[in-house]
Amino acid sequence: MKKILIRLSIFIVGSGLLGALVVALVIAYFSFGLPKISTLADYNPPIPSQIMARDGTVLTEIGKETRYIAKMDEIPKRVINAFLSAEDDNFYEHKGVDYLGVMRAFIANLRAGKVVQGGSTITQQVAKSLLLSRERSISRKIKDFLLAQRIEEKFTKEEILFLYLNQVYLGGGYYGVKAAFKGYFGKELTEASIAESAIVAGLLVAPGRYSPYINPQYAKKRQGYVLGRMYATGKITEIEYNEALAEKIKFRIKKGGEFKAGYLTDWVRQRIVEEVGNDKFLTDGFKVVTTIDFELQQVAEKEVYKGVKEIDKRQGFKGPLRNIETEEKVKELLLKQRKDLHEEKSTYFTLKDDLSRLYESEISEEITEKREKHTLGFFEKLRSKRYYPGNIKEDPILDMLSDDKMYEAVVRRVDNRSRIVYVSFAGLNGFIPYEGFRWAHERNISEERQYYPYVTRPSTILKAGDVIQVSIVSKSTGIERHIWRGDQANFKKSRDYDLVKNEKYIHFLLDQEPEAEGALVSLDPKTGELIALVGGADFEKSQFDRAIQSHRQPGSSFKPILFAAGLENGFTPASTLMDSPEALGGVDSSLNWKPRNYDGKFKGPMTFRNSLETSRNIPTIRLASDIGVEKITEFTKRIGFKAKLDQDLSLALGSFGVTLMDIVATYAIFPNGGKIVRPKSIISVVDRYGKNYEISEHNEEKVTEEQAEVKEEEAKEILENNTLGTEAESEEDKVEVNPYHLALGGDQVYDPRLAYIMTNLLRGVVQNGTGRRVKDVSAFIGGKTGTTNNYVDAWFLGFASNIVTGVWTGFDNNKTLGWGETGAKSALPIWKEFMRAGIKKKGEYDYQAPLGVVNVLIDKQTGKLAGGSGQGNFLETFVEGTEPGSKVVEDVEKLKSDNNTQFLEEDDYYNNQ
Repeated sequence: MKKILIRLSIFIVGSGLLGALVVALVIAYFSFGLPKISTLADYNPPIPSQIMARDGTVLTEIGKETRYIAKMDEIPKRVINAFLSAEDDNFYEHKGVDYLGVMRAFIANLRAGKVVQGGSTITQQVAKSLLLSRERSISRKIKDFLLAQRIEEKFTKEEILFLYLNQVYLGGGYYGVKAAFKGYFGKELTEASIAESAIVAGLLVAPGRYSPYINPQYAKKRQGYVLGRMYATGKITEIEYNEALAEKIKFRIKKGGEFKAGYLTDWVRQRIVEEVGNDKFLTDGFKVVTTIDFELQQVAEKEVYKGVKEIDKRQGFKGPLRNIETEEKVKELLLKQRKDLHEEKSTYFTLKDDLSRLYESEISEEITEKREKHTLGFFEKLRSKRYYPGNIKEDPILDMLSDDKMYEAVVRRVDNRSRIVYVSFAGLNGFIPYEGFRWAHERNISEERQYYPYVTRPSTILKAGDVIQVSIVSKSTGIERHIWRGDQANFKKSRDYDLVKNEKYIHFLLDQEPEAEGALVSLDPKTGELIALVGGADFEKSQFDRAIQSHRQPGSSFKPILFAAGLENGFTPASTLMDSPEALGGVDSSLNWKPRNYDGKFKGPMTFRNSLETSRNIPTIRLASDIGVEKITEFTKRIGFKAKLDQDLSLALGSFGVTLMDIVATYAIFPNGGKIVRPKSIISVVDRYGKNYEISEHNEEKVTEEQAEVKEEEAKEILENNTLGTEAESEEDKVEVNPYHLALGGDQVYDPRLAYIMTNLLRGVVQNGTGRRVKDVSAFIGGKTGTTNNYVDAWFLGFASNIVTGVWTGFDNNKTLGWGETGAKSALPIWKEFMRAGIKKKGEYDYQAPLGVVNVLIDKQTGKLAGGSGQGNFLETFVEGTEPGSKVVEDVEKLKSDNNTQFLEEDDYYNNQ
């Protein structure tokens, strides 16, 4: 027996030693592959990047994880206590592993037959989330144990909590407590209540299962568990416990991801990602400040959308969206609209006793009951079946309706005699009067002139049950003054007059989503900084940027650039251009098409100014022919106009493609005194560490100072060869120098005197020409319309001293906008309203005349010196020495009179094409 006991003792000791050896080997094996603890000292978790407007408005926030780092002194004790109670009661007692807690969890899980408790400490969770993979295995669990103890040796409890509370995932895309409280409650940590802290702490174990958005019943139950643990461990009093259980928590409603100034923001994002890489941008918390003026950006977006809607309405009605056949289905839709409106206009919701949502804007069902009673009472008193009741009294939902938004309404009744359409939206009744639907003719978009009479009988376009889009004119009005004038007398004699005239309705207009597109670019001519950029009517529907990516024919909006080249090549504002088919007789064989003026007429000799103001095509082609395609191309390259021009005279009418951004930047040269303007959209790019990044905004090859000096020296040398030659030199040996090139160099790409004259010419377009519809905006603005063949593209480009703006409208597929949709009709209204707001904010002043220009009184029609005080006298600006009556001009006139160019008669011209 004694021997047996001795052998048993030896076996036990041996087994113990062997077990200890096995444990030691396991620890050594897993310890060898553990990550280094020192990485925790440099805690840099992924944080999102922000793109902002100049005033700090956040345009978008983008990141792999929504996280904001919170320091420990920012986190209230009640928040910490909630997490400790939920996850690790003994956090301050253990050394990384809570063995008693593991045992309790094991027993609880055994009894439940499933996992109901976890034994991991907060330290183990830190080890797992920061340093290890998320695999579920015995080996990973061992690593948790070992690594947690090392973390406890190296870091204080406060440091471990800091890592934990900033790292944990709490559902909804939120990482860390600061992001979670912002996301779920719209609150800072200091504002968090005990009840809210318990909700968030309860999410950790299973964020999806316990989400108050997805499973409010489980969220409430889990909150109760956490509060119970807080009370049981003495972290809250009984009163606090009961108050927290009873608290009606306001949960923030999750809206779609905000992406303000969508086209500009996405363009900036793409370029930064290209520079720094997508992963870096999504994790390194970049702060990007753009040049955008957010207030004016909002105006730009509103006016572009409004403008293309007006174009769309002129193109005709697309018809109702659908038809609802039964009254029951109509009521379902109206109730859903009401609920959706509550959700849309609410920022928060609370949970009712049955755990359904109650939106903050929601009102009592008494309103619905009152409305239904009123409707029934109205119909009981109604003698005829013509009219429909108004029912909007005392309904607070009216305040949630927006004047600048479209809604889907249901047609309830159509009255041809009164020319009224009665509609309902969200249970509120309204009407569309004659002037609100008369535009809705048959939709047939054609470049051929068509005549459509106003729609006078609404029954020809709509019927009861049709779902249509409407916009609001007035939220509460009577119907009497909107009855068609031809039915007013009958209405006043009607037996229902006294009943109907007292009803209050919403005044609607028939509306529809536009198919046409528009774009706007606005910048500061002195700095090139973008003020606003709109690449389309709706960024959510189409991300194609028509301001930057789309190359469209500029049409007549190219003429100012061509006329600017004309001034540089011997023409003056008083020069004569011929507006007749004969004027094209001497052009080269590249002219293989039959250009004509917009009105199909010819006006004979015209001044340079009048040709531009009235946008005549024939004089423009004559001008291009006189300058020469090669010189025009060289000129556009020098001033930075990036379009690839056709190498024939069709370029005179803007037959090539150009982006809105590029042509706006080129127009900016004129108010900028002839200096090149390079668009700039980014002010600064800084990452989380304070490092600044330079983002290239221009792909063109930049001219260095050395290159600019070489060009200046070459110009001087040419000048000297021409003016300082000996008498023995022949005329052929002399090199002709353009005097307007002498002042050029660096950013000065156009003579400042000519730039001043161009601003005057373009102001004339606004005061007297195709742009005169905007002259009430300011006395100092200049601009030019543009319309391409068959009304495919419509433009308006122009400037004040502090702001240059361009607008384009058209279809993406290059189909016509319809007859008469010119730049003045389609693009100008958008430009006008935006510039009105832009000038009001940015200010303006008259242009300062540079040295070397003179003002001379001339006859505007002939360009000759004015004789007396005739009606046609006009004070014109010239470069000194080029005004009428000067020797330079006399020499030029003599040269022209000696020109023996052969002109064709009109019939011969067209027959020879």
